[in-house]
Amino acid sequence: MSTDLEQSILRTLCWFAVFDRPITGFEIWKWLIEPVRAYDLSEVYRVLEGSGWVKTRFLIDRGYYRLRDEHLGGVETRSQNYLDSVKKFRKLKRASQYLRLFSSAQSIAAVNSIAWMNTNEQSDIDLFVITKPKSIWSTRFWMVAPFIALGKRPGASNEDPFCFSFFATSSALAMNHLRLKEGDHYFAFWLKSLVPMVDHDGYLQKLQEENAWADHVLPNASSRRIHPHHASKQIPSIIPHTGFLESFYRSVSHKRFPLAIRNLANKDSRVVISDDMLKFHETDRRAEFEHSYRERIKQTLI
Repeated sequence: MSTDLEQSILRTLCWFAVFDRPITGFEIWKWLIEPVRAYDLSEVYRVLEGSGWVKTRFLIDRGYYRLRDEHLGGVETRSQNYLDSVKKFRKLKRASQYLRLFSSAQSIAAVNSIAWMNTNEQSDIDLFVITKPKSIWSTRFWMVAPFIALGKRPGASNEDPFCFSFFATSSALAMNHLRLKEGDHYFAFWLKSLVPMVDHDGYLQKLQEENAWADHVLPNASSRRIHPHHASKQIPSIIPHTGFLESFYRSVSHKRFPLAIRNLANKDSRVVISDDMLKFHETDRRAEFEHSYRERIKQTLI
């Protein structure tokens, strides 16, 4: 019989196999999926090195672990994608000098593939922004405007476009209602992998606290702080809050929304449009990832 830790390790390897991503022993410990208790790093390595049940199910390649049946090119791809992400973070750090000028912006974080240092030349620079209440429309409008003018938005540029696809006000940080009912490991990983670029008054930590359900999925994944390499200069916010014009910016933005966004608005959790949340994920693969993950578990945990 396998132990809880052995099964949690294999669940973690199954999840990352969905994305063809080999991981280190430390990453296995950090991203342990749904263990019954918090395990020490030494306990994880003890299982990786000594468990026959686990060893028959994974391979180790240059210090990276992967499921036995997964393809061999993952380590090279991961190294290439890491270098591309470093380049993108340099551009994001420069852009953050502008983004932090908004007095209405509480927090700005890199999300999705760039947060995992797993981008390629076609990947967007995805951002999540927390704003003050009654300022979400004006903040998004003026944040995005220069990137539209410079042709640095998805669809306009093939080179490191900036994607502003998720905004929330500080009063709408509890996001349990966005989870898929049939299972949503991706959303837990999304929350725990946020890379802070700007964070006034600890609102990204409040985001984690408001979504404590993710701690039960990934108990070892602590929230990140701003890394010195990502920190932009401490420039005072000089673009004032224009909340009294929110209705104007809402109207202008609605007229600019693509037809696909308007058709999906508030039908489910893919596209949410309100005065407290703007979420534009018309291509939402969470259900696909969840299904692939569960299929791998069936094949591996036998």
